[in-house]
Amino acid sequence: MNYLLQSPFGIYCFLQSHLQQQTTNRISMKGINFAIAMGIAILLPMLVLYGVKTFSPPPEWEDFHSRELYEEPSPEKITPEEKTEIAKKQREASAKLDAARRQHQMHLFFTAVPVGLLAIIAGTFIRVPALGPGMVFGGVFTLIEGYLFNWEELSDPIKFVSLLIALIVLGITAYRRLGSPANESG
Repeated sequence: MNYLLQSPFGIYCFLQSHLQQQTTNRISMKGINFAIAMGIAILLPMLVLYGVKTFSPPPEWEDFHSRELYEEPSPEKITPEEKTEIAKKQREASAKLDAARRQHQMHLFFTAVPVGLLAIIAGTFIRVPALGPGMVFGGVFTLIEGYLFNWEELSDPIKFVSLLIALIVLGITAYRRLGSPANESG
């Protein structure tokens, strides 16, 4: 090896090989960082969704309806009053199921939005190449999940305030990560 470094061509070959290896290592590290960040971004919203489902299970149709309400009795065995009563019970059961679904969706919203915001804030302070961006992306995807499942159920003031807070957090994140004077010098 020493004899190669004694000639200009040997030095050139050594440096070329060394630079190529460093470039390959840098490219593979960027790919690994991207994969880790995307993994965090995908797993965080899934974790929130299944965490809510675990601790606040979604309502099931069978919990509110009975099969007997939907079995067709023969027309000669049922009176119009009984038919009206069955329809009323079906509507009441459906209303209770819808209310339980809305409550479950609100549990998801009030879990996903704060967790998403906290993940974005945490990602702002984490300087590990894959972890910081992964937390920010995961937080954004978790926010989207919280809003996506609940948009119709949210009142306009809740939409406005929570979106304002999310936008402020994202703005501060952008400033801290991309626009602060510390990032311009280094």
